Amino acid sequence: MNNNIENTGSFVESITVKNEDRVLGIGDFIWLWFGMTAQMGVFLLGASFVGRISYVQALLAIMLANLIVAGVLILNGDVGVKYGLKFSIYLRAPFGYKGSYIPTLMRAMTGILWFGIQTYYGALAIDVATEYLWGYSNWFLWYVSFAVIQIAITAGGISWIKYLENAAAPALGLLSVWLIYVLVSQNDFGSFLEAKLSNPMHFWAVVTANLSYWVTVAINISDFTRYVKTENQNGSFFERNRVSIIGQIPGITFGMMIFVSVGMIGGFFTGHGNPVDIISSTLGGNFMLLGLLIILLAQLSTNVAANLYAPGHIISSLFVKVNFAKSVIISGIIGMFSMPWLLLDHFLTYLPLIGAFLSPLPGIMIVDYYLIRKGRLNLEYFNRNEKFFEYSKGFNPAAMIAYVISGSIGLVFLEYSWLFSLPTASVVYYILMRYWVVDKYPESSY
Repeated sequence: MNNNIENTGSFVESITVKNEDRVLGIGDFIWLWFGMTAQMGVFLLGASFVGRISYVQALLAIMLANLIVAGVLILNGDVGVKYGLKFSIYLRAPFGYKGSYIPTLMRAMTGILWFGIQTYYGALAIDVATEYLWGYSNWFLWYVSFAVIQIAITAGGISWIKYLENAAAPALGLLSVWLIYVLVSQNDFGSFLEAKLSNPMHFWAVVTANLSYWVTVAINISDFTRYVKTENQNGSFFERNRVSIIGQIPGITFGMMIFVSVGMIGGFFTGHGNPVDIISSTLGGNFMLLGLLIILLAQLSTNVAANLYAPGHIISSLFVKVNFAKSVIISGIIGMFSMPWLLLDHFLTYLPLIGAFLSPLPGIMIVDYYLIRKGRLNLEYFNRNEKFFEYSKGFNPAAMIAYVISGSIGLVFLEYSWLFSLPTASVVYYILMRYWVVDKYPESSY
Protein backbone atom coordinates (compact mmCIF):
# COMPACT_ATOMS: atom_id res chain seq x y z
CA MET A 1 0.00 0.00 0.00
CA ASN A 2 1.32 3.45 -0.92
CA ASN A 3 1.29 5.61 2.21
CA ASN A 4 3.40 8.56 1.11
CA ILE A 5 2.45 11.80 -0.57
CA GLU A 6 3.58 10.80 -4.06
CA ASN A 7 0.00 9.99 -5.07
CA THR A 8 -1.08 11.07 -8.50
CA GLY A 9 -4.34 11.86 -10.18
CA SER A 10 -6.72 14.76 -10.52
CA PHE A 11 -8.56 13.98 -7.29
CA VAL A 12 -5.41 14.15 -5.16
CA GLU A 13 -4.45 17.40 -6.84
CA SER A 14 -7.88 18.84 -6.05
CA ILE A 15 -7.67 18.23 -2.29
CA THR A 16 -4.06 19.35 -1.79
CA VAL A 17 -2.27 22.63 -2.54
CA LYS A 18 0.38 23.45 -5.10
CA ASN A 19 3.82 24.63 -4.00
CA GLU A 20 3.20 28.08 -5.48
CA ASP A 21 0.12 28.42 -3.25
CA ARG A 22 2.18 27.88 -0.09
CA VAL A 23 2.57 31.55 0.78
CA LEU A 24 2.92 31.62 4.58
CA GLY A 25 6.41 32.13 6.01
CA ILE A 26 7.57 32.51 9.62
CA GLY A 27 6.77 36.22 9.80
CA ASP A 28 3.34 35.67 8.25
CA PHE A 29 2.52 33.02 10.85
CA ILE A 30 3.69 35.18 13.75
CA TRP A 31 1.50 38.08 12.62
CA LEU A 32 -1.37 35.73 11.81
CA TRP A 33 -1.46 34.49 15.39
CA PHE A 34 -0.69 37.85 16.94
CA GLY A 35 -3.59 39.32 14.99
CA MET A 36 -5.96 36.50 15.95
CA THR A 37 -5.22 36.95 19.67
CA ALA A 38 -6.16 40.63 19.43
CA GLN A 39 -9.91 40.66 19.91
CA MET A 40 -12.54 42.18 22.15
CA GLY A 41 -13.18 38.81 23.75
CA VAL A 42 -9.57 38.69 24.97
CA PHE A 43 -9.70 42.28 26.26
CA LEU A 44 -12.90 41.48 28.17
CA LEU A 45 -11.50 38.16 29.34
CA GLY A 46 -8.65 40.09 30.93
CA ALA A 47 -11.11 42.51 32.54
CA SER A 48 -13.09 39.55 33.94
CA PHE A 49 -9.96 38.40 35.82
CA VAL A 50 -9.79 41.63 37.86
CA GLY A 51 -10.37 40.86 41.54
CA ARG A 52 -10.29 37.13 40.82
CA ILE A 53 -6.62 36.32 40.21
CA SER A 54 -3.40 38.28 40.58
CA TYR A 55 -1.80 39.77 37.49
CA VAL A 56 1.36 37.67 37.85
CA GLN A 57 -0.63 34.46 38.21
CA ALA A 58 -2.80 35.40 35.25
CA LEU A 59 0.27 35.92 33.05
CA LEU A 60 1.73 32.58 34.17
CA ALA A 61 -1.58 30.83 33.44
CA ILE A 62 -1.75 32.43 30.01
CA MET A 63 1.84 31.53 29.20
CA LEU A 64 1.32 27.90 30.25
CA ALA A 65 -2.01 27.58 28.43
CA ASN A 66 -0.64 28.95 25.19
CA LEU A 67 2.44 26.76 25.26
CA ILE A 68 0.03 23.81 25.53
CA VAL A 69 -2.10 25.20 22.71
CA ALA A 70 0.98 25.79 20.55
CA GLY A 71 2.02 22.16 21.04
CA VAL A 72 -1.43 20.94 19.95
CA LEU A 73 -1.40 23.32 16.97
CA ILE A 74 2.01 22.12 15.79
CA LEU A 75 1.14 18.44 16.16
CA ASN A 76 -2.27 18.77 14.54
CA GLY A 77 -0.94 21.03 11.80
CA ASP A 78 1.49 18.48 10.36
CA VAL A 79 -1.24 16.85 8.26
CA GLY A 80 -1.58 20.19 6.48
CA VAL A 81 2.16 20.79 6.07
CA LYS A 82 2.95 17.27 4.88
CA TYR A 83 -0.15 16.36 2.90
CA GLY A 84 -1.89 19.67 2.22
CA LEU A 85 -5.21 18.33 3.54
CA LYS A 86 -8.04 20.41 4.95
CA PHE A 87 -9.02 19.28 8.43
CA SER A 88 -12.59 18.53 7.30
CA ILE A 89 -11.26 16.03 4.77
CA TYR A 90 -8.74 14.41 7.11
CA LEU A 91 -11.48 13.85 9.73
CA ARG A 92 -12.88 11.10 7.51
CA ALA A 93 -10.00 8.91 8.68
CA PRO A 94 -10.64 8.98 12.46
CA PHE A 95 -14.43 9.52 12.37
CA GLY A 96 -15.57 7.77 9.19
CA TYR A 97 -16.90 9.44 6.06
CA LYS A 98 -20.30 10.10 7.68
CA GLY A 99 -19.07 10.54 11.23
CA SER A 100 -16.79 13.38 10.13
CA TYR A 101 -19.85 15.56 9.50
CA ILE A 102 -20.49 15.84 13.26
CA PRO A 103 -17.20 17.47 14.33
CA THR A 104 -16.88 19.55 11.16
CA LEU A 105 -20.35 21.03 11.53
CA MET A 106 -19.73 21.66 15.23
CA ARG A 107 -16.49 23.47 14.40
CA ALA A 108 -18.26 25.48 11.71
CA MET A 109 -21.10 26.52 14.02
CA THR A 110 -18.67 27.55 16.77
CA GLY A 111 -16.76 29.75 14.33
CA ILE A 112 -20.00 31.25 13.06
CA LEU A 113 -21.11 32.11 16.62
CA TRP A 114 -17.73 33.68 17.35
CA PHE A 115 -18.05 35.71 14.15
CA GLY A 116 -21.33 37.11 15.41
CA ILE A 117 -19.85 37.94 18.82
CA GLN A 118 -16.77 39.69 17.43
CA THR A 119 -18.82 41.62 14.86
CA TYR A 120 -21.19 42.76 17.60
CA TYR A 121 -18.24 44.05 19.64
CA GLY A 122 -16.95 45.96 16.65
CA ALA A 123 -20.38 47.47 15.93
CA LEU A 124 -20.75 48.68 19.51
CA ALA A 125 -17.34 50.34 19.36
CA ILE A 126 -18.24 52.13 16.13
CA ASP A 127 -21.55 53.22 17.62
CA VAL A 128 -19.90 54.70 20.73
CA ALA A 129 -17.53 56.72 18.56
CA THR A 130 -20.13 57.96 16.06
CA GLU A 131 -22.52 58.97 18.83
CA TYR A 132 -19.77 60.95 20.57
CA LEU A 133 -18.50 62.61 17.39
CA TRP A 134 -21.73 63.27 15.50
CA GLY A 135 -24.55 62.38 17.85
CA TYR A 136 -25.65 59.52 15.57
CA SER A 137 -26.35 56.07 17.01
CA ASN A 138 -27.34 53.02 14.99
CA TRP A 139 -25.44 49.97 16.19
CA PHE A 140 -27.36 47.56 13.94
CA LEU A 141 -26.32 49.50 10.81
CA TRP A 142 -22.68 49.26 11.89
CA TYR A 143 -23.22 45.59 12.74
CA VAL A 144 -24.37 44.74 9.23
CA SER A 145 -21.79 46.99 7.52
CA PHE A 146 -18.89 45.60 9.55
CA ALA A 147 -20.03 42.04 8.85
CA VAL A 148 -20.16 42.67 5.09
CA ILE A 149 -16.60 44.07 5.08
CA GLN A 150 -15.26 41.02 6.92
CA ILE A 151 -17.10 38.60 4.65
CA ALA A 152 -15.62 40.31 1.58
CA ILE A 153 -12.06 40.10 2.93
CA THR A 154 -12.36 36.43 3.94
CA ALA A 155 -13.89 35.46 0.60
CA GLY A 156 -10.65 36.67 -1.01
CA GLY A 157 -8.85 33.64 0.46
CA ILE A 158 -5.57 33.08 2.29
CA SER A 159 -3.65 35.81 0.41
CA TRP A 160 -6.07 38.54 1.48
CA ILE A 161 -5.96 37.25 5.06
CA LYS A 162 -2.15 37.22 4.98
CA TYR A 163 -1.98 40.87 3.88
CA LEU A 164 -4.55 41.94 6.48
CA GLU A 165 -2.73 40.20 9.34
CA ASN A 166 0.67 41.53 8.29
CA ALA A 167 -0.71 45.07 8.36
CA ALA A 168 -3.03 44.88 11.37
CA ALA A 169 -0.99 42.82 13.84
CA PRO A 170 2.05 45.14 14.20
CA ALA A 171 -0.26 48.15 14.55
CA LEU A 172 -2.29 46.34 17.22
CA GLY A 173 0.84 45.46 19.14
CA LEU A 174 2.14 49.05 19.16
CA LEU A 175 -1.22 50.56 20.08
CA SER A 176 -1.78 48.07 22.90
CA VAL A 177 1.70 48.50 24.40
CA TRP A 178 1.18 52.27 24.25
CA LEU A 179 -2.18 51.93 26.00
CA ILE A 180 -0.63 49.82 28.77
CA TYR A 181 2.11 52.46 29.18
CA VAL A 182 -0.46 55.25 29.49
CA LEU A 183 -2.47 53.36 32.10
CA VAL A 184 0.60 52.46 34.16
CA SER A 185 2.19 55.92 33.98
CA GLN A 186 -1.00 57.69 35.07
CA ASN A 187 -1.87 55.38 37.95
CA ASP A 188 -0.32 53.58 40.90
CA PHE A 189 0.77 50.29 39.32
CA GLY A 190 1.73 48.91 42.72
CA SER A 191 -1.89 49.08 43.86
CA PHE A 192 -2.83 46.94 40.87
CA LEU A 193 -0.19 44.31 41.63
CA GLU A 194 -1.08 44.19 45.34
CA ALA A 195 -4.87 44.37 44.99
CA LYS A 196 -6.87 41.96 47.16
CA LEU A 197 -9.00 39.34 45.45
CA SER A 198 -12.73 39.68 46.13
CA ASN A 199 -13.85 36.54 44.27
CA PRO A 200 -10.80 34.28 43.72
CA MET A 201 -10.64 32.20 40.54
CA HIS A 202 -8.53 29.04 40.50
CA PHE A 203 -5.31 29.12 38.47
CA TRP A 204 -6.34 26.09 36.42
CA ALA A 205 -9.74 27.62 35.65
CA VAL A 206 -7.88 30.55 34.05
CA VAL A 207 -5.75 28.07 32.09
CA THR A 208 -8.93 26.33 30.90
CA ALA A 209 -10.59 29.58 29.84
CA ASN A 210 -7.53 30.42 27.74
CA LEU A 211 -7.32 26.93 26.26
CA SER A 212 -10.99 27.04 25.32
CA TYR A 213 -10.37 30.20 23.35
CA TRP A 214 -8.16 28.34 20.89
CA VAL A 215 -9.67 24.88 20.73
CA THR A 216 -11.51 25.92 17.56
CA VAL A 217 -8.34 26.77 15.64
CA ALA A 218 -6.51 23.81 17.20
CA ILE A 219 -8.99 21.61 15.34
CA ASN A 220 -8.72 23.18 11.88
CA ILE A 221 -5.12 24.41 12.01
CA SER A 222 -4.28 22.31 8.94
CA ASP A 223 -6.44 24.72 6.92
CA PHE A 224 -3.64 27.22 7.56
CA THR A 225 -0.57 24.97 7.67
CA ARG A 226 -1.39 23.54 4.23
CA TYR A 227 -0.29 26.97 2.93
CA VAL A 228 2.99 27.00 4.89
CA LYS A 229 6.21 27.25 2.90
CA THR A 230 8.29 24.09 3.21
CA GLU A 231 11.25 22.94 1.15
CA ASN A 232 10.78 19.26 1.90
CA GLN A 233 7.35 17.87 2.78
CA ASN A 234 8.89 14.43 3.29
CA GLY A 235 11.67 15.70 5.54
CA SER A 236 11.86 15.22 9.30
CA PHE A 237 9.02 16.52 11.47
CA PHE A 238 11.03 19.51 12.71
CA GLU A 239 12.39 20.26 9.26
CA ARG A 240 9.04 20.49 7.51
CA ASN A 241 7.32 22.19 10.49
CA ARG A 242 9.96 24.86 11.00
CA VAL A 243 7.63 27.69 9.98
CA SER A 244 4.81 26.31 12.09
CA ILE A 245 6.95 25.92 15.22
CA ILE A 246 8.81 29.22 15.09
CA GLY A 247 5.76 31.16 13.92
CA GLN A 248 3.04 29.93 16.26
CA ILE A 249 4.69 29.81 19.68
CA PRO A 250 5.67 33.52 20.01
CA GLY A 251 2.64 34.79 18.08
CA ILE A 252 -0.03 33.19 20.24
CA THR A 253 1.83 33.37 23.59
CA PHE A 254 2.98 37.00 23.55
CA GLY A 255 -0.19 38.10 21.79
CA MET A 256 -2.44 36.74 24.54
CA MET A 257 -0.22 38.12 27.30
CA ILE A 258 -0.29 41.64 25.82
CA PHE A 259 -4.00 41.81 25.05
CA VAL A 260 -5.14 40.21 28.32
CA SER A 261 -2.91 42.77 30.05
CA VAL A 262 -4.80 45.58 28.35
CA GLY A 263 -8.07 44.16 29.69
CA MET A 264 -6.79 43.51 33.22
CA ILE A 265 -4.96 46.82 33.71
CA GLY A 266 -7.70 48.81 32.00
CA GLY A 267 -10.40 47.00 33.92
CA PHE A 268 -8.69 47.71 37.24
CA PHE A 269 -8.00 51.41 36.72
CA THR A 270 -11.02 52.43 34.64
CA GLY A 271 -13.62 49.73 35.26
CA HIS A 272 -13.75 49.01 31.50
CA GLY A 273 -12.37 46.20 29.34
CA ASN A 274 -13.35 47.90 26.09
CA PRO A 275 -10.37 49.88 24.65
CA VAL A 276 -12.72 52.64 23.46
CA ASP A 277 -13.97 53.19 27.01
CA ILE A 278 -10.49 52.73 28.52
CA ILE A 279 -8.99 55.44 26.32
CA SER A 280 -11.90 57.86 26.49
CA SER A 281 -12.03 57.65 30.30
CA THR A 282 -8.23 57.95 30.63
CA LEU A 283 -7.32 60.56 27.99
CA GLY A 284 -10.65 62.11 27.13
CA GLY A 285 -13.27 61.50 24.47
CA ASN A 286 -11.27 62.86 21.55
CA PHE A 287 -8.83 59.99 21.94
CA MET A 288 -11.53 57.36 21.63
CA LEU A 289 -10.81 57.10 17.91
CA LEU A 290 -7.56 55.35 18.85
CA GLY A 291 -9.57 52.87 20.91
CA LEU A 292 -11.95 52.44 18.01
CA LEU A 293 -9.01 51.75 15.70
CA ILE A 294 -7.71 49.10 18.10
CA ILE A 295 -11.07 47.35 18.25
CA LEU A 296 -11.74 47.45 14.51
CA LEU A 297 -8.28 46.11 13.66
CA ALA A 298 -8.63 43.48 16.38
CA GLN A 299 -12.03 42.27 15.22
CA LEU A 300 -10.98 42.21 11.57
CA SER A 301 -7.75 40.33 12.20
CA THR A 302 -9.51 37.73 14.35
CA ASN A 303 -12.78 37.20 12.55
CA VAL A 304 -11.51 36.73 9.03
CA ALA A 305 -8.83 34.22 10.03
CA ALA A 306 -10.31 32.34 12.99
CA ASN A 307 -14.07 32.54 12.59
CA LEU A 308 -15.04 32.75 8.91
CA TYR A 309 -12.16 30.99 7.18
CA ALA A 310 -12.85 27.57 8.74
CA PRO A 311 -16.64 27.52 8.18
CA GLY A 312 -15.99 28.58 4.60
CA HIS A 313 -13.79 25.54 4.02
CA ILE A 314 -16.16 23.22 5.87
CA ILE A 315 -19.27 24.16 3.91
CA SER A 316 -17.39 24.01 0.59
CA SER A 317 -16.10 20.53 1.53
CA LEU A 318 -19.55 19.24 2.47
CA PHE A 319 -21.32 20.75 -0.53
CA VAL A 320 -19.24 20.32 -3.66
CA LYS A 321 -21.25 22.80 -5.75
CA VAL A 322 -20.72 25.61 -3.22
CA ASN A 323 -17.29 27.20 -3.63
CA PHE A 324 -15.24 28.78 -0.84
CA ALA A 325 -16.39 32.37 -1.46
CA LYS A 326 -20.06 31.40 -1.40
CA SER A 327 -19.48 29.31 1.72
CA VAL A 328 -17.97 32.32 3.48
CA ILE A 329 -21.00 34.43 2.55
CA ILE A 330 -23.38 31.76 3.87
CA SER A 331 -21.40 31.47 7.12
CA GLY A 332 -21.31 35.23 7.57
CA ILE A 333 -25.05 35.64 7.05
CA ILE A 334 -25.83 32.90 9.61
CA GLY A 335 -23.40 34.51 12.06
CA MET A 336 -25.04 37.90 11.64
CA PHE A 337 -28.37 36.51 12.80
CA SER A 338 -27.03 34.37 15.68
CA MET A 339 -27.98 37.00 18.31
CA PRO A 340 -24.52 37.15 19.93
CA TRP A 341 -25.67 39.58 22.61
CA LEU A 342 -27.44 36.67 24.32
CA LEU A 343 -24.25 34.56 24.47
CA LEU A 344 -22.34 37.40 26.06
CA ASP A 345 -24.58 37.28 29.12
CA HIS A 346 -22.99 33.90 29.93
CA PHE A 347 -19.48 34.42 28.55
CA LEU A 348 -17.43 32.52 31.17
CA THR A 349 -19.85 29.60 30.87
CA TYR A 350 -19.83 29.69 27.07
CA LEU A 351 -16.03 29.30 26.90
CA PRO A 352 -15.82 26.10 29.01
CA LEU A 353 -18.77 24.66 27.06
CA ILE A 354 -16.78 25.14 23.88
CA GLY A 355 -13.89 23.39 25.58
CA ALA A 356 -16.07 20.45 26.62
CA PHE A 357 -17.54 19.85 23.15
CA LEU A 358 -14.53 20.67 20.97
CA SER A 359 -11.38 19.80 22.94
CA PRO A 360 -11.85 16.02 22.45
CA LEU A 361 -11.37 16.51 18.71
CA PRO A 362 -7.68 17.52 18.56
CA GLY A 363 -6.92 14.69 21.01
CA ILE A 364 -8.58 12.13 18.75
CA MET A 365 -6.97 13.60 15.63
CA ILE A 366 -3.44 13.63 17.07
CA VAL A 367 -3.65 10.06 18.37
CA ASP A 368 -5.10 8.86 15.06
CA TYR A 369 -2.44 10.57 12.95
CA TYR A 370 0.65 9.73 15.01
CA LEU A 371 -0.13 6.54 16.92
CA ILE A 372 -2.59 4.73 14.66
CA ARG A 373 -1.46 5.75 11.13
CA LYS A 374 2.14 6.63 12.09
CA GLY A 375 1.91 9.84 10.08
CA ARG A 376 1.40 7.95 6.80
CA LEU A 377 -1.64 8.64 4.60
CA ASN A 378 -2.72 7.51 1.19
CA LEU A 379 -4.54 10.49 -0.25
CA GLU A 380 -6.51 8.42 -2.72
CA TYR A 381 -8.54 7.03 0.19
CA PHE A 382 -9.95 10.49 0.97
CA ASN A 383 -12.11 10.60 -2.14
CA ARG A 384 -15.57 11.68 -0.95
CA ASN A 385 -17.18 9.70 -3.78
CA GLU A 386 -15.68 6.44 -2.56
CA LYS A 387 -16.53 5.02 0.85
CA PHE A 388 -13.03 4.00 1.93
CA PHE A 389 -13.59 5.04 5.54
CA GLU A 390 -16.77 3.01 5.92
CA TYR A 391 -16.22 1.51 9.40
CA SER A 392 -19.76 0.86 10.73
CA LYS A 393 -22.20 2.44 8.27
CA GLY A 394 -19.86 5.40 7.81
CA PHE A 395 -19.08 5.94 11.51
CA ASN A 396 -15.92 4.95 13.39
CA PRO A 397 -17.25 3.60 16.71
CA ALA A 398 -13.96 4.31 18.49
CA ALA A 399 -14.12 8.02 17.67
CA MET A 400 -17.82 8.35 18.47
CA ILE A 401 -17.51 6.57 21.83
CA ALA A 402 -14.38 8.54 22.77
CA TYR A 403 -16.08 11.79 21.79
CA VAL A 404 -19.24 11.14 23.83
CA ILE A 405 -17.36 9.96 26.93
CA SER A 406 -14.80 12.79 26.94
CA GLY A 407 -17.41 15.44 26.12
CA SER A 408 -19.60 14.23 28.98
CA ILE A 409 -16.67 14.33 31.40
CA GLY A 410 -15.91 17.86 30.22
CA LEU A 411 -19.47 18.89 31.06
CA VAL A 412 -19.22 17.37 34.53
CA PHE A 413 -15.96 19.25 35.21
CA LEU A 414 -17.05 22.29 33.22
CA GLU A 415 -14.70 24.82 34.81
CA TYR A 416 -11.74 22.64 33.79
CA SER A 417 -13.29 21.06 30.69
CA TRP A 418 -10.27 21.31 28.37
CA LEU A 419 -7.97 19.70 30.93
CA PHE A 420 -10.25 16.67 31.27
CA SER A 421 -11.80 16.28 27.83
CA LEU A 422 -8.71 16.20 25.60
CA PRO A 423 -6.66 13.64 27.62
CA THR A 424 -9.73 11.43 28.12
CA ALA A 425 -10.53 11.44 24.40
CA SER A 426 -6.92 10.61 23.53
CA VAL A 427 -6.70 7.63 25.89
CA VAL A 428 -10.14 6.18 25.14
CA TYR A 429 -9.69 6.54 21.37
CA TYR A 430 -6.27 4.86 21.42
CA ILE A 431 -7.47 1.92 23.52
CA LEU A 432 -10.56 1.32 21.38
CA MET A 433 -8.63 1.61 18.12
CA ARG A 434 -5.66 -0.46 19.22
CA TYR A 435 -7.57 -3.34 20.79
CA TRP A 436 -10.82 -3.39 18.81
CA VAL A 437 -11.29 -1.30 15.67
CA VAL A 438 -7.92 -1.92 13.98
CA ASP A 439 -8.63 -5.66 13.77
CA LYS A 440 -12.30 -5.31 12.84
CA TYR A 441 -12.10 -2.54 10.22
CA PRO A 442 -9.20 -2.58 7.72
CA GLU A 443 -9.64 1.09 6.80
CA SER A 444 -8.58 2.05 10.34
CA SER A 445 -4.95 1.87 9.24
CA TYR A 446 -5.25 3.49 5.78
